[in-house]
Amino acid sequence: MSPGAIRWLLWLALLFIVAATGYPLVILFAQSIFPELLGGSLDGAFSAWRRIFETPDLVAMLRNTVAWAAAVTVASWIFGIPCGYWLARTRLKGKLWLRLSLLAPIMTPPYIMALAYILIMQEGGFAVRLFEGMPQGLRFWFFSFWGVTTVMALASFGYVALAVEATLGSIPRRLELAADMVGARRWQTLRSVVLPLMLPAILNSGLLVMLEALSNFGVPAVLGTRANLPLLPAEIFFLVTSWPIDLALATSLSSLLCLVALISLYGSRWLAARRGEMKLRSGGAGLIEPTRWGRIGIHAWFVTLFFFSTLLPYAAMVLTSLADGWRGRWPTLTLDHYIELFAPGSRSFDALMTSLGLSVGAATICIVVGALIAYATVFGQGVLRHLLEGLATLPRVVPKIVIAVGLILAWNAPWVGLNIYNTVWMLLLAYVVIYITDALNYSNAALRNLNRNLEHAAEVAGAGPLRVLWSVVLPHLKPALLAAWVTTFIVCMRELVASILLLPPGVDTTATFIFNQFEQGDVSEAMAMATVTILLSTVVLVVFQWRRPRD
Repeated sequence: MSPGAIRWLLWLALLFIVAATGYPLVILFAQSIFPELLGGSLDGAFSAWRRIFETPDLVAMLRNTVAWAAAVTVASWIFGIPCGYWLARTRLKGKLWLRLSLLAPIMTPPYIMALAYILIMQEGGFAVRLFEGMPQGLRFWFFSFWGVTTVMALASFGYVALAVEATLGSIPRRLELAADMVGARRWQTLRSVVLPLMLPAILNSGLLVMLEALSNFGVPAVLGTRANLPLLPAEIFFLVTSWPIDLALATSLSSLLCLVALISLYGSRWLAARRGEMKLRSGGAGLIEPTRWGRIGIHAWFVTLFFFSTLLPYAAMVLTSLADGWRGRWPTLTLDHYIELFAPGSRSFDALMTSLGLSVGAATICIVVGALIAYATVFGQGVLRHLLEGLATLPRVVPKIVIAVGLILAWNAPWVGLNIYNTVWMLLLAYVVIYITDALNYSNAALRNLNRNLEHAAEVAGAGPLRVLWSVVLPHLKPALLAAWVTTFIVCMRELVASILLLPPGVDTTATFIFNQFEQGDVSEAMAMATVTILLSTVVLVVFQWRRPRD
């Protein structure tokens, strides 16, 4: 594509990012400073911000949120770093299954894991019925700061493990072997050689976990409230949805949460820059052969994590979806909840169809628009390219609940002519805005390996810009775009916070159906929908992996 065409593409991509992400965030920050802005007045400047810091409960909530996100990150490091190291550096049987055990909790929405653990640990829950009682101290611990932290960490540690494995797997063991040869003890080698090598992966995966915790609504809403642990995402939701609506305070808390996320991002980058980046060529390196007891210990670690992160919550979810009642220690089972779920015209069936339609639409739009933005970013030049790169990362960094509140303000403003607020189109827009970064990342990685001589040859042969994109660029991007489509489809099927804030009255998605049914006491239907949603996402992923070698 010619430089002129790329420049036009840069302008179009920049216009899209500014309209979809920049405009809502600007309105959000402006509204937080001037509470009467949408009414045409600048009165009461910074009054909502003063309320935050003059209200002890809100200051304590901010401390709780930051402390909780940090605790989730540390717990994820504790669970995940050993897994990543052992997968990369030791000779183990069944590594494929061990990696799959890390992917299972990533595939499980954190709010569903929290709901499943509530079913296990609450009064009269599975643990009490099956084991005829539970220590009161264990229940007290679970419904506390540390229990909420553990549940979120069990849903997140896989990111850390896979990032550490990928980093160490690309670095040979020469430095470790050299340290061993000069007599360094094992703990000295780990501290002085291995840890610095893993540090970029540790910081990057920790940042991802912290941002996910800061933006997560489901776990604070369903488990944090029961643990008497007030956290900002849940508080913002209640301020926007509960009467009387306090939009000024909601926007100021959203802005504050966004600032915390940005500080975390740039703080992590600053630490990584101070440590420097170590570049080593990958090369042949022997794996460590663990002892018999070491191998048993490693597998026991993986099995324990798999049990608590996947097997136990899945068992509670499936049993609840099949339960019709209890006879002694065991429930009587029925398929009625699944039959009702798939009954045409039922609320649950409509919710499933709504989620399928929105997820397919959002995933398709994301890969088309994301590929074009990525192309402009990779091959563009000048200030426009750097500006686009910076703005394109915002949806990944800004907490999802902040984006959702910003979209409410932006598209409900009196000067907006399009009437999409309180329609499903608003939710489709939110899905695209929140998850387009995944398509950008996949496309960026593929485009950097594109041989541009193919484009130039097509242009010499008389092909126009659109023909070049269709016939040369898109075939090269096909595997990356398929991966991006599957990823976006899965996360949209489970998206909760944007759905619950932006859906019009009388409409449900799978996530809002699960959340609302559980809160209303119909837990069997909620868990049936959760089971179907996870199975559907798994089937899509398996089909993609099965088809991938043929592409």
